[in-house]
Amino acid sequence: MRDDRTGGRDPNEKVVAQEYGASKISEKAQNLDATAPPEYAPASLSGEAGSISSRVFSSFDDVPRAWRSLIPRADLAMDPDVLRIFQRTLADQCLCWGVIVYDHGAAIGCAALCLFQTELAGDSHPMLTRLRDRIRRVWPGFMRVKVLFCGLPTPSGATHLRASADARHVRLLAAEVDRVMRRIARTVGAKLLVFKELEETSGALAQALTQAGYVHGGIPPMHILNRSFKSFADYRDALRSRYRAQIQRSQKKLEAAGFEALSGRGGAFFDAHWNDDVHRLYVAVQRRAEQKLELMPAAFFRELAHALGDEVSLTLIRRAGRVCAFTFAITRAGTHYNLYSGLDYALNADGDLYFNLFYCDLDQAFRSGATSVHLGQTSDSFKSRLGSATQPLHFFVRARAAWQNAALRLLAPVAFPAAPSVRSQDVFARDRR
Repeated sequence: MRDDRTGGRDPNEKVVAQEYGASKISEKAQNLDATAPPEYAPASLSGEAGSISSRVFSSFDDVPRAWRSLIPRADLAMDPDVLRIFQRTLADQCLCWGVIVYDHGAAIGCAALCLFQTELAGDSHPMLTRLRDRIRRVWPGFMRVKVLFCGLPTPSGATHLRASADARHVRLLAAEVDRVMRRIARTVGAKLLVFKELEETSGALAQALTQAGYVHGGIPPMHILNRSFKSFADYRDALRSRYRAQIQRSQKKLEAAGFEALSGRGGAFFDAHWNDDVHRLYVAVQRRAEQKLELMPAAFFRELAHALGDEVSLTLIRRAGRVCAFTFAITRAGTHYNLYSGLDYALNADGDLYFNLFYCDLDQAFRSGATSVHLGQTSDSFKSRLGSATQPLHFFVRARAAWQNAALRLLAPVAFPAAPSVRSQDVFARDRR
């Protein structure tokens, strides 16, 4: 384990990563050209009044105070402290940049960018996976491309582009960030540019990206529970009887199988319960993900817990002293973000560990005073039974080369099908809430 609690990486972390598959993901960082574009790059946009310029920072340590003036105080996704930790702990997997856009010298918006080497061929089809792996014996880069994202992987479901409410500023910001991304893409050899996890397809931002040649696609929606309760017990009692019975069965199953749950907040609680074995549970979940982009190292969780203090909660389920499942979450300004989980799949059925993790994490959320709980993406049926509503999410993508983008636009209806709709469920008893 790490000797000092304030910085640095666990010396055993590399061994853990190699053993549990992270070495494959860390290959994404190989051959990435770390050359950053010039820090200051003025540009004028024809047809728009004013002079637009931007500053590009290759380290979030260098972003000026103007960054904070552009984001809401409670903004988790664009918090420079969170962005610094992400960049520092994932330096072997991706490259990052911060961009601030100015109109006549006044800051009007900002964006966080990252470059990943991305798999175009996943592991969901065994026959195609075997074919891909054979081809890679002679062509290692087959179906791997560098993708430049406006948006980081954390927190899930959040865009990393901020602008003033002025629609004109939104258009100017989108055009300038697109220009900066194309320049970075040429420098580092990225083939695709992506604005990800946007909440709308018809506003000023979407219109600006469409005019710039981007193609729209849907991604799994974010599940959000916009209700407040004193505790999970209070929430459970507010449910209709059939939903309440489902929860009670899982809770009894957990107890009967000899599991116990515990939760806490802050760096001291985290240090007392986090170790390499707990991180391996997260790796096991990540390896099962259909889309594998990033693998958060143990240092990422550790540094966030110490940087954000009591905003961070850790919920664990253990048996005979051994942690079998966990959830890592952040609560800020009335919003609770269920971010990362780990699970021993061999024990899941013994005590409905997956379900009970959410129940225990919801208890943490409600007791903290949260009025909105972000439950993450996927697992639609289960999360809708919790009473969540869904926030549709979208991405916009274009190829850097014009001819490739023309082909992409033709293939878009097949390559980027609409995300399936999720039916909400009426789970609350009307005479109780």
